[in-house]
Amino acid sequence: MCRTVATIRQTSWAAGLLLVISPLGALPGCGSNAGSGPNKADGAAGGSGGAQGSGGASGSGGTTGADTNGTGGAGGSSTDVSNPDRPASLDGATDGGDAGSDAATLTLPIARGDLDVLEFGSLTFKVKPTLGARITSFQLGGDELLTDATENAQYFGSTLWTSPADDWVGMMFAPPPIVDNLPYTTTVGADGVITSTNTAYTTLKNNKKFTITKVFHADLAKQSVVIDYKITNVGTTPYQLSHWEVTRVFPGGLTFFTTGTKSQVDFSNAGEPQVMQLKQAQGYTWYDNTTHMAGKGSSKSGSESTGGFIAHVAPHPGGDLLFVKAFKPIVPPATAPTGHYDIELFCNDPPTYIELEDHSSYDVIMPGATYTATVRWYLRRLPVGTDRSVGSPALIAAVKSLLGQ
Repeated sequence: MCRTVATIRQTSWAAGLLLVISPLGALPGCGSNAGSGPNKADGAAGGSGGAQGSGGASGSGGTTGADTNGTGGAGGSSTDVSNPDRPASLDGATDGGDAGSDAATLTLPIARGDLDVLEFGSLTFKVKPTLGARITSFQLGGDELLTDATENAQYFGSTLWTSPADDWVGMMFAPPPIVDNLPYTTTVGADGVITSTNTAYTTLKNNKKFTITKVFHADLAKQSVVIDYKITNVGTTPYQLSHWEVTRVFPGGLTFFTTGTKSQVDFSNAGEPQVMQLKQAQGYTWYDNTTHMAGKGSSKSGSESTGGFIAHVAPHPGGDLLFVKAFKPIVPPATAPTGHYDIELFCNDPPTYIELEDHSSYDVIMPGATYTATVRWYLRRLPVGTDRSVGSPALIAAVKSLLGQ
């Protein structure tokens, strides 16, 4: 495995990695990031950003993107016609929630050993290209949000899968290694933009052939990280596919999002025996992970939501961490893949991590076209003593302020 770094870093593929065409093989155990517990050295957090590619051709149910911030395009597949890997939000205004830190600058170099690091202000965001371009850390003032391999050797940090899962799930739930944990070819631009692309993968069912490109950049004015997830149809026929961002945080926190018209809390028929305890308050759906009963099995929920964000409060003695990931385009009701929801939550048992999952709409991608979903990650410190309970007006106000609502 060789890796050269200048403004471009190329990860070569060892011959033995060509076996990844079999997505049912057991995932290899991943090496641990340094540290353990909520203040580990590697972690991550979330928020909202731009959207569809510039001037893209429409997919099923979508419209042509009139500008790169998604104000014209809504949920359709789009072809990026200028620079397909340029971050959408670099071409126009960003969302609300200005942190008032325009003077923040990126700490160089971005490429540091086997990690690419966006370090600015009090935030540190780490990507590991050799591990599926997985986000392995998002820290605020050194306090970690994301889990690492000490919590679970296979499922940690944050990554992108594709849905529906039926495309690639066989006898066991094992995401395709070529998507999830094998090396992505990665470049680091002079502007600090990290661009990572995998090799083409063909799904077990329906022969959907695609590549995934992840583009990460720091929005210094908004003190957030913007991620463009791009799925490109490199096959010869159109098909439907959805982005599926999976972010793992520590147990014990409180998660909430705008309530939609439909939800499911009992996934026992899918092998999740414990019913997830969701509550409704103030127009939001809340999940207090302390209600999870250890020893009763894992739990899962799925919900429609047109709010375009997931918020999570991670307890911390120095002031709780507020993690928000906001996504565009917002998924219209009943447009997620069959068997999935706009927002899904999962807790393993005994609880070592919670998954905060968001899906894009299940849109048609034409041959040669690229379907882009954009997620902005925010991480902020709440004042000590902020009400951390279901329906908390203080938490709702904090999220609205952050998103400029």
